[in-house]
Amino acid sequence: MKKTPCLDKVYLLNPYYRLKPDVHRVVLYAKGGNEKDCSCHWCSFIHPLHAVLLSFFTYKRTLQENLNLLSDFFSRPESEVARWVDSFLENPEPVHAQCAGVPIRFPKRILVERKEDWGEEVFTQTDANRFLWKQLDLQTRRLYTGPLIVTLMLTNRCLTRCRYCYADTTTRITHPLPTTRWLELIQEAARLEVSNVNLMGGEVFLHPDWALLLQETVKLDVAPDFLSTKIPPTPAIIDQLKACAYRGVLQISLDAASDAVVNPLTGTKPGYTRAMLDGLHRLDESGLNYQVATVLTRSNCRLEVLQPFYEELRQLKHLQDWRLVPVHNSTTQPYKEFVRLKPGKRQLTDVLGKMEELVKGQPSFPVILGKEVLNKRFGETTGGSCRFDGSECSALNSHLFVLPDGKVTICEQLYWNPRFLIGDVTHMSLQEVWNSEEARRLYALQQTDLQPQSPCSRCSLFEQCFGYGNRCWSDIIKAYGPDCWDYPDPRCVWAPTMKYNLGYEDEL
Repeated sequence: MKKTPCLDKVYLLNPYYRLKPDVHRVVLYAKGGNEKDCSCHWCSFIHPLHAVLLSFFTYKRTLQENLNLLSDFFSRPESEVARWVDSFLENPEPVHAQCAGVPIRFPKRILVERKEDWGEEVFTQTDANRFLWKQLDLQTRRLYTGPLIVTLMLTNRCLTRCRYCYADTTTRITHPLPTTRWLELIQEAARLEVSNVNLMGGEVFLHPDWALLLQETVKLDVAPDFLSTKIPPTPAIIDQLKACAYRGVLQISLDAASDAVVNPLTGTKPGYTRAMLDGLHRLDESGLNYQVATVLTRSNCRLEVLQPFYEELRQLKHLQDWRLVPVHNSTTQPYKEFVRLKPGKRQLTDVLGKMEELVKGQPSFPVILGKEVLNKRFGETTGGSCRFDGSECSALNSHLFVLPDGKVTICEQLYWNPRFLIGDVTHMSLQEVWNSEEARRLYALQQTDLQPQSPCSRCSLFEQCFGYGNRCWSDIIKAYGPDCWDYPDPRCVWAPTMKYNLGYEDEL
C-alpha cells in the first residue's frame, strides 16, 4: 500500500534509475538493484518534461521545497504540481501516462524517501536544461545518441570445447584489439552514458588484461551486471575480482557434479568438475556475488544427474541462484550436432516438472527453470514484430557488439557474418559506428532490398514489422540458414516451415 507522503521529508529519484537524454525524448532505465528496490532491467522512453520534473528530485530538498520550485518552473499552481508528483511517490507498481495518444511507462518506486545510510552521493544534481528538445519522438525504438549497452568480446578463445557451444570460437584473430583501445572504448561508452559495458569471451579470464579492463568499468560506473566463466575460480581470480571492487555477479557455467557427464560435454580432463565445485566453495566464502548456469542436453537432462548436483549446490550458503537452460541452435555450428544434443519436449517437460517438485519449499537458493522454450509460439503470431512474445530485440536499437579484432556487429550471435557488420573501432568511434551508413541502411531496410523468395518482400505489414525492429535476426538465420537472412521471424504466422527446427520436438 502506498504511504502518505510527508512534505518535510526528502524524496529523491530512486538511485537505481538513470535519465539519459536522447535528442527527441529521454531514456529512463534501471541500473542495479533488485525487485524489492526497483523495476529491474527497466527501460522506457519518457517525455522530456517528465525528466525535468524528476530532475528536481536529484537535490537534497524537502518535498515542499521541490513543489515550490516546480510550481515556479512550470508556472502552475502548487496543488496541480503536487498531483503530478503524487503518482511517482513511492508508487508500489509501474504507472502509465499518455502523450498525444502514445503510452508512456514508468517503473515502480520512482521517487523514494531518502534513507540516512545512503550518503550524499545519491544526490546527482541533474540539470533540468539537459532535457531540452525541439521535436518529440516517443515511438522510434532506435536510440538517437548512441547505444545503451556495449558488449566487448575480448577474445574468442576458450578453456573448454563444449559440444553445445553456439559461439564462433574458430575464427582466427590475427590482429586482436590492443588493451589501450579497449580502455578507450570503455571511456567513450561512459561518456555516452551507457548503462553497462559487458565483458565476455570466449573465456573472459583468458584475456591477459581482463582485470584492468574490469577495473576501468567499475571506476566509470559502467561495470557489467555479470561475468560468465568456465574456468575454476582460483584464489588469484577471486582476489583480482575483489581488487577491482566488482559488485556484479560471477556466473559459473557447470552442467553436472560428475566428470562422467561433464567431460564428454565440455572436452575437459578428469578432475575438472571437482576443481569447479571447489571454486564454488571458495566463492561462497569470498563475499562475491555468484550464480550457477547449467545447459540442459540429452545427457544431463535427467533427474539422476540433476538431483545430485542440486544436493552439492545446497551445501553453499550464498549461491544467488541456479539457472537451467536447454541447449539452443547456433548460427555458426552444424545443426545436426544440436539435433543430437537437444532433449525432446517430453524429456524436458518431465525433468523440469520433477525438478520443480524437488525444490518446492526448500529454504535454499532460487532454481530458475528454462520452461519458456517449451511455450514458444512458432508460426502463430499475427500483426508484425511488435506482437512477438519474449524479450524485445536490442540489435540496432540499443546495443553494439564489438568483436575481438575491432569489427562491430549488431548481435552477440551473429559474429563475423558480413551482412551484419556495421563498423570497425580500429579507426571509428562507437558513436561513428552507431551512425554509420551500414547501421542506418540495415535499420532502415526497404522492401525492395529483400530477396523475392522472402515472404517479407510482399507482405503488407512490412513497414510496421521492420520499422518496429523486433525480428530476431539470429533466430531467422538459425531456422533458415544465412542466405535466408531476410525471411520472417519464425514466430510470424507467415513464416515458412523451418529448415532447421528451433523447437524441442521428440522426433529426430
